[in-house]
Amino acid sequence: MNLEDFKFIYWMEYAHRMWGRGLGIMFALSFSYFMRKGYITLRLGVQLSGLFALGAGQGFIGRWMVKSGLEELPSEYSQPKLSHWLGFGEQLKVKRLVLPVSFIVGITAISGAFVAGNDAGRAFNTFPKMGDTWIPDGIFEMKPLIRNFFENTATVQLDHRLLATTTLLAIGTMWWFTRKLDIHPAVKALIGSTVGMTAVQVTLGVSTLLSYVPVSLGSAHQAGALTLLTLMLLLNHTLRRPSPSLLKSLPQVAKSNFS
Repeated sequence: MNLEDFKFIYWMEYAHRMWGRGLGIMFALSFSYFMRKGYITLRLGVQLSGLFALGAGQGFIGRWMVKSGLEELPSEYSQPKLSHWLGFGEQLKVKRLVLPVSFIVGITAISGAFVAGNDAGRAFNTFPKMGDTWIPDGIFEMKPLIRNFFENTATVQLDHRLLATTTLLAIGTMWWFTRKLDIHPAVKALIGSTVGMTAVQVTLGVSTLLSYVPVSLGSAHQAGALTLLTLMLLLNHTLRRPSPSLLKSLPQVAKSNFS
């Protein structure tokens, strides 16, 4: 890059850092002021402190990301960088699996919202069967038929169970078929994290069901759904194909890898 390119990157980075620090300072000053005035209850103070910790964590991760670009490791991925690049052939293989799996994860999360909205989690608190049967009676008793998938308690819970099982199998299959591909270790780690989060989420779901849906477990299960969906979005973002203009700026070895 030339000097003008460097200046642009420098000022973008500098502005980003100052903006983040400014947000943290404004939050801390406001929090301190309202706390001193007695406007913040203990419960609200704990919640706001959690938000501040999340913001601080975001800054820490940003610093970690920048620092990683200054390290060189003795491997084929040792060139300084903030993002990793895959050979397009291997990337395409993984992408073909990740896209449909992401769709399944999203639909499963949406179905979970209907379970919570219908209080369907308290209706059949057994697993793997629903009561004494695999498929309860009356799952199509509402008219018109489409109402059953949104309002019928038995149908709503059955749908969520089937979708959750499908998600578990889909993510497990994704891991199985990508485990031997020549992809960046960070991508493999991300896929492994997705598998682990799926196992945690299924465990939370079953535990919530068998415990008659306590608020703590129900909230943890919903947070787990958001975490799993976030991991899938991150995986999709990581596997995106670089733009032609970006490829032109890469070293010749990287350009030939994507050609």
